Amino acid sequence: MYDNFAFEKRNRAVVGYHFPCENPVKVMCIIHGIGEHIGRYKRMAERLNKNGIAVVAMDLRGHGVSSGVRGDTAPREAVLEDIDAMVEYAAEFYPDLPIILYGHSMGGNICLDYRSRGNRNEVPEKYIVSAPWIKLCKDFPKPLVAALRGLSKIAPKLTISQQFPEEDLGNLEFVRPYHDDPLVHAQISLRCAAQCFDFGNAIFDDIHEDSHRADGKPFLLMHGDADKICDVKGSRKVANRLADDKAFTYVEWEGYYHEIHNGGPNATGDDVIDCIIDFILE
Repeated sequence: MYDNFAFEKRNRAVVGYHFPCENPVKVMCIIHGIGEHIGRYKRMAERLNKNGIAVVAMDLRGHGVSSGVRGDTAPREAVLEDIDAMVEYAAEFYPDLPIILYGHSMGGNICLDYRSRGNRNEVPEKYIVSAPWIKLCKDFPKPLVAALRGLSKIAPKLTISQQFPEEDLGNLEFVRPYHDDPLVHAQISLRCAAQCFDFGNAIFDDIHEDSHRADGKPFLLMHGDADKICDVKGSRKVANRLADDKAFTYVEWEGYYHEIHNGGPNATGDDVIDCIIDFILE
């Protein structure tokens, strides 16, 4: 079970979720992906709760029950400040517990950005990133991305639609309901897309802004090698660059689709959630 709460710190632009548990020892904050909402992480949150890990999360602006144009998770500076507020709420709810920051897909892009330059990126004890938007499987040539960036300055909140087939996400038993979920949408604004592309390309090329305040913190990066949405090559590039960092762990899940926590055609994703729990508690 969870409770919703208003983000008074952010003028209610986003709505929070709190999954409490008895005798918690850690608290994890979740950043979800494009078009979805935190309610889709209920299964994961319940497993975390059973292992003494409380969960504090939010529907990103433009998603779920939060306000804003659907898919307009932007501007990025404001989104990073939303993450600041989520981390602050977690610290207020659980003042003596370590905080872990987790991001999936577009949320992985945002989590990597926050780890690099977030105002409070030194607060999380650990970082977990799942199937991040670094590179997409669908090819977007640089001239097209440049055109998108230019158009986003003229009509930043204009949205485009991109449907993801349910069968490309994970095990249908856990993915569904997806298209029939009234809080799921297929929209992304031009400025949100442009900013995701810009940061994804920057971290791929290792030219992103970095305060280095999160250096040395345990960092788990995971990706499914059968992901049809976010290209595993992006995670591999980051993993190769961080291979000598003793605080860094990379796990690649063979045959798993985009939502690795929901597995693949022949997997439930339970082992991915177990891996997350083990990383948090170790």
